[in-house]
Amino acid sequence: MGCGSSTLQHQQSLAKRYEAGTIRITAMASGLTPATPYFSPYTRNRVKQASAFAERMQEIFTIYTPVAFNPASLGHISDVSDPTLPPVGGIRHSKIFCTLGPASATEATVQELVFAGIDVAVLDLSTGNHKEHQIVLDRIRRVEADQACTVAVCVNTKRPNILTGRLAGHQPLQLTAGQSVSIRGSSSDMDGGVDPKTGSVTIFVTTDALCQIVKEGSSILVGDDSIMLKVTSISSDRQCEAIVVKAAKPLGERSQVIFPGCTIPSPALAQPTFNDIKNFACTHRVDFVSAAYIQTAEDAQYLRRFMVECDHGESIRLIARIENEAGMRNVDDILGEADGIMLCRTSLAQELGPDKLGLMQKLVAAKAQAAGKFMVVEGQVMDTMKWQPQPLPCEVSDIGHAVYDGADALMLGAATSIGINPVEAVKCTAAAAAAADHSLDGRQAYRHIHKTGMGDSDSELIEPFEAIVSGAARAALDMRAGLIVILTTTGQSAYLLARYRLGLPILVMSQSEEVMRRCNTVRALFPFPITQAPGDLLEAPLQEGLQHARDQGLCPPGCRVVVMAENLADGPETLPVLFTRVAPGDAEEVQLDSLNNSRMHRTLCPQTASISIADVITTAPRPRHTKLMCLLDPSAFTLPQGSRHKAKRPEGLLARLSMGSAGTGSPHKGSSPLKASQIKIAAASGTASPVTGAIGAVQAGQAAQGNELMRELAGLVEAGMDVACFDLSQGLLEQHLDIADHLTQVQQQARSDKQIGRVLNLAGPAAVITAFSTLSHSVQLQEGQLITLAGNTLKDLAAAGKPPQEDSPTAHIPVVVHCANVAAVLASAQRLNVIGSSVQLEVTSKEAAKQQAQVKVVTAGALTVGLHIQGEAVLTPEGAGAELTTADAKAVHEFVSRHFVEYVAAPISSLADVASLRQALDSAEGSAIEILARIEDVKALPDLDKLLQQVAGVYICRQGLPSHLQPHELPQLQKLLISRAKLAGRLAFCSADLLITSHGQAKAAPAEVADVTNAVLDGCDCVALSDQQARIPDTSTRHLLSSDSNSSWCTNDGVEEGKAEGGSVIRKSGTYARPNNTLKAAMLATSSVLQSADQALNASAMLTYLKEQAAKPLPAVYTAAISAVSTALDCHACLLITVSNSPRLPLAIAVGRPPVPQMLVTDSKATARLCSPAFGVYDLLVDDLHDTSGLIAQARVVAQQAGLWNGHDAVVIVREDSAGVPLISIQS
Repeated sequence: MGCGSSTLQHQQSLAKRYEAGTIRITAMASGLTPATPYFSPYTRNRVKQASAFAERMQEIFTIYTPVAFNPASLGHISDVSDPTLPPVGGIRHSKIFCTLGPASATEATVQELVFAGIDVAVLDLSTGNHKEHQIVLDRIRRVEADQACTVAVCVNTKRPNILTGRLAGHQPLQLTAGQSVSIRGSSSDMDGGVDPKTGSVTIFVTTDALCQIVKEGSSILVGDDSIMLKVTSISSDRQCEAIVVKAAKPLGERSQVIFPGCTIPSPALAQPTFNDIKNFACTHRVDFVSAAYIQTAEDAQYLRRFMVECDHGESIRLIARIENEAGMRNVDDILGEADGIMLCRTSLAQELGPDKLGLMQKLVAAKAQAAGKFMVVEGQVMDTMKWQPQPLPCEVSDIGHAVYDGADALMLGAATSIGINPVEAVKCTAAAAAAADHSLDGRQAYRHIHKTGMGDSDSELIEPFEAIVSGAARAALDMRAGLIVILTTTGQSAYLLARYRLGLPILVMSQSEEVMRRCNTVRALFPFPITQAPGDLLEAPLQEGLQHARDQGLCPPGCRVVVMAENLADGPETLPVLFTRVAPGDAEEVQLDSLNNSRMHRTLCPQTASISIADVITTAPRPRHTKLMCLLDPSAFTLPQGSRHKAKRPEGLLARLSMGSAGTGSPHKGSSPLKASQIKIAAASGTASPVTGAIGAVQAGQAAQGNELMRELAGLVEAGMDVACFDLSQGLLEQHLDIADHLTQVQQQARSDKQIGRVLNLAGPAAVITAFSTLSHSVQLQEGQLITLAGNTLKDLAAAGKPPQEDSPTAHIPVVVHCANVAAVLASAQRLNVIGSSVQLEVTSKEAAKQQAQVKVVTAGALTVGLHIQGEAVLTPEGAGAELTTADAKAVHEFVSRHFVEYVAAPISSLADVASLRQALDSAEGSAIEILARIEDVKALPDLDKLLQQVAGVYICRQGLPSHLQPHELPQLQKLLISRAKLAGRLAFCSADLLITSHGQAKAAPAEVADVTNAVLDGCDCVALSDQQARIPDTSTRHLLSSDSNSSWCTNDGVEEGKAEGGSVIRKSGTYARPNNTLKAAMLATSSVLQSADQALNASAMLTYLKEQAAKPLPAVYTAAISAVSTALDCHACLLITVSNSPRLPLAIAVGRPPVPQMLVTDSKATARLCSPAFGVYDLLVDDLHDTSGLIAQARVVAQQAGLWNGHDAVVIVREDSAGVPLISIQS
């Protein structure tokens, strides 16, 4: 770690550098207390308690997210509602920070944003100047006055970036791995480059404190992490020597320099920060200052004192932005000094890597709740809405999970500052947040926060103020109140009450404008100004507030209301008083029968994790438990020319598209190889990409024969693929059979005995068609426009495609469809949805001979380069119903007869669908093959529990869900399906959108990381890499406003502008840094995230949930499985060995999500493959199971060699006797 924190010595040096007349810091540097206190005595005492608690919980912090909702409300499949739960789509409790920029700075747009639901307007001083931001601020205040609403204003201070200096001749410098370079720190411009005499390379960086930041062994990242250096020695105060570890790009001028794991000496106390605070924030009396790069409590304390001494600065609240490892390490102390905290996910991903962003978010949110401070999530929130009208599923899920994690607010950045539709971005965020707000179980959340926020009440003294606030929360729950009203002068009782996450609105009544504006940052607080301070004459304003709450829909008529009033008597130690009232109006009667019936639909889906600060800033190599499934697309593989099923590479645009979305550069700090991860990956045969090179060549003889397909498949296996999925909606059946045949050969000839599970994904009666526009950019479609859909067998179609002209609104736009028989699949007059967009199409005509179909745009929207088209009801010769289509029936027969598959996934909506598929499998002699219910709509939910008893697991296919659900309902449905599957003892597969929004960079976006992390913590066994990973082009175009001058996604290698229809400007980015775009890159990135999420699982809590919620009596195999997992927890075992020739026992143990690897010893390949998707299962294939003692000894040796066992801790043994009864024993 580097040195140079904000110490008193450094503060004194600042006082010498800046004159007291410019920045009045002399008094603070000497340690004097400011004249105006910024914490009340109670708050200071409360912070000390919270800090002490955080210190006790430094090792492990328990995160608990109880999600409760009515599944009957999903997709509006029923009118049944639970009166004990808030209505779906009710008043939003979470807050929205909105960054204003070129796309949203006009007064009309600001007004629309206020109507859409923003709570805090953010002015980012890193861009623009003070005069420009003052104009925007004046517009905000005019709108606020005109609309009689409260919009708080937050200022982001400049981020102190360290950049590379100039280069000789301004020419980029190409470095090579292993090359030695000198790095010099200098705040003045100096030319670096290659010395023509000695050949030595010198790089300048814009800091005078270089050698205070780094030490020997420190890493330095340049640009987008394409260049990595490692410090080998320190030469002087401003120079160090380093070696090049990675150089994927030439070194350019003014590139950002990042120092992972190092502390930068007081960047928050730089001159630009003081200037922003004094000359803008205090001068214009903003409400909040979001200070960049707060690394220590001293940084926050120093800025606080500086603000207090500035004119009008004592009322401004400080938000500490956590942006690097030093800030994460000191987050507990920082919470004690700041009013709120902002998690800057993008900055943290650059320094610590993206794989633990989901865990960081959960940890910081939980700590902020415990301390009674508000927390804001920032970093690429709804980021793709910069250029498209609808968010991706993972982005909607990101909003929901941020709310579930405990965040008070979400901050929109580029989506509202430079996006094509900032108002729509706010609306989508508000809808997703509102759905999540009303999906939390307030009673369970209260119990958890009461316990963690105040410690053990039996052994610790609780402050009277806190006890009364806690009592008000408990009273509201016990009374089933519909509203809480707080009359306050300071707001402290409201801020503390809000942290309990009761799911109830809290009306804050105060005469203090400061208190009113602070409510815009704290979840569930709704301000209502009054003209007098709370006192004896409070009944009139109270009734006025209750009527306001009723009119605004904050509470139902006639509901009970809990009131907490401060300062009803004289004296400084006066405590709040509790009493009750009734809201205006007549209460609706609730029938007891209806209440009991609706409670049957109430579902509790808890998510529990155990995280420490050390967990999120360091990584210890551990095996991965969650599995990976990959879709194997025939068009992405090199099928043998001489094979029985000849296939050619796609032509035109498709030929240059690779299957992955990120490069295969060296992993980030703390990452580990995929094969060491515990979550398994499944590959689907509809969208994989070619893995080039000879990685994992099975044998020298095969490599010599140049069998490219064998090498590609072997590379995927070696990279960590656990399950291969053959998706019949992509490619031809014969091609899938070819790939399956070669995968079998890879398994037979590979050095490893690892068994790869195989899933046949049937197309079903509905089709999702992957397509690529022949346009090189996104284009806005207009209603009535025509599009040509053509199968990819037409070689020259892509080259012939031309964008429509402005004067030709009905021009035909050619689209290459990844479906050769598109004309046969589609039906006339059929409606099609473009997933991820608002575009809706209608089939107007078909040409079977040319394999083309003409469609008309029904709903306008953006057409992107890669898209998915989904039909609502594709007609088949058999007609819609439970029967299999002819194509699916043929595929089942072919795959089963060749022993190519262990699981068959199909769209399941009813028990009749399961019976039909089982009959087809039995008739093809596939009685041993298991069924996965692919949930694509909500029709299966009413009989979900019965359906789960007939299948082996669920496959949550989010491609088909958006057309049947509101986007904000996706997180709820995922949690419902996974929790029900776990309670039924079934497997859960989830599709993942990792690397979809990464804009060509090697790292995943924060929303994608959080999505995968939460899938694991929800209980997912296997994460499926969706076919979108294969459909990201090397060159992308984003549809932005012509006023955009600060587009953060654009690369530095040039931007080309063009005109599209309607006069909008299309900006084409140059080449992205995307070397070796392969599915392997996506697998490696996903595996790293899975491995991190595995470590945070709370096995004890999951086991308790299964014991309490599972239907009784439990089958004997599940009782034994729970006992085995419980034994492993109790004796702190490091390995669990299961000896069985049947998959029932190991699969049952996997449902309990043991915290240790489960080594399955079996003599059946079928059993090993059936268990390949199961959480934490590693197979050891043997000849027979007769010598149990010898097999256990062999398993211990194999586990130790594979890094699954340390060789000395306890091992739990589970085996079956001759009668099939499970036996459990322990070996030390």
